[in-house]
Amino acid sequence: MTKRNVGWVLVIIGLFMLFKMVRVSSFGFYRIGRVSTSAIVLVLLIISAIAVVVNKNRFTWGCFVMSLCLLVVALVLGTELYFAYSSLTDILLVFVPIVFGAGLIIKSAFEKHNAKCI
Repeated sequence: MTKRNVGWVLVIIGLFMLFKMVRVSSFGFYRIGRVSTSAIVLVLLIISAIAVVVNKNRFTWGCFVMSLCLLVVALVLGTELYFAYSSLTDILLVFVPIVFGAGLIIKSAFEKHNAKCI
């Protein structure tokens, strides 16, 4: 296994353990003050989908893709996350593989780049 592959494996293991520590308390659309963005985002999505059916061009497809991205962003921003209580050893067991894996990935990227230049 190369350094880059070992680095990716360490990063994936570390991120998996980090995601296991995260708890979701609520899931829904993002709110701006007292106004929920769900109606705005869904109306934009429906209008852009109708525009794609009526007139297929780059602009309508771009609007459709942007409204889908806006839907995902509104859902992600509306999600409340918190970390479960854990000890320092648990946190170190999570972040050490991520840091070492990222270091190996960066090191292998620079080694290949330097080898091509010489």
